[in-house]
Amino acid sequence: MSQPTNRIVFRSTSGWVSLALVAVVSAVLLGDVAIRSSLYDAFLVAPWLLAVAWFVWVFSAWPQIDADSAGVRLRNPLRVIDIPWARVESIRLRFQAEFTLRDGGRVTAWGGAGRRMRGPRKNGGEDPAELQVEALEQLHEESGPSDRAVSRTFDPLTVGIGVLVLIWLGGSVTLAGGLSI
Repeated sequence: MSQPTNRIVFRSTSGWVSLALVAVVSAVLLGDVAIRSSLYDAFLVAPWLLAVAWFVWVFSAWPQIDADSAGVRLRNPLRVIDIPWARVESIRLRFQAEFTLRDGGRVTAWGGAGRRMRGPRKNGGEDPAELQVEALEQLHEESGPSDRAVSRTFDPLTVGIGVLVLIWLGGSVTLAGGLSI
């Protein structure tokens, strides 16, 4: 996304709260294993707790919507999708923001607020997800032409950390004597 103007970022606050809670519980559990058993056992248990924290991070805390006058960048689990506004046909709100592309494709954003399904709002105001989609639609309407294409890539940070956790998990199982059948 080049030369951002009117940049807006939407992300879930509850995802970061969930990650903090998982991190605290994992640290307490890991400390308990290290104190009651040994550092070696803590080393064997650590990747399992880290795998849970990674999962919460990737699916709850990492996703976000980052938009400016040039387009929108969606950080979904393991993927980053750059969409120039010229390639967007419409934006609608299902459970999350959904972008319909001019080529007929659809991309759902994992970041941002989720639609409130029922019940009155505590503050009596609008649904935060609806306000976010309105802000995205306004940026879309104000955008100009672009010859950029939609870009879909795997996120090297989330994938790389996931691979390292899997390798550590494999090593932990191997060092503990493997799976008994």
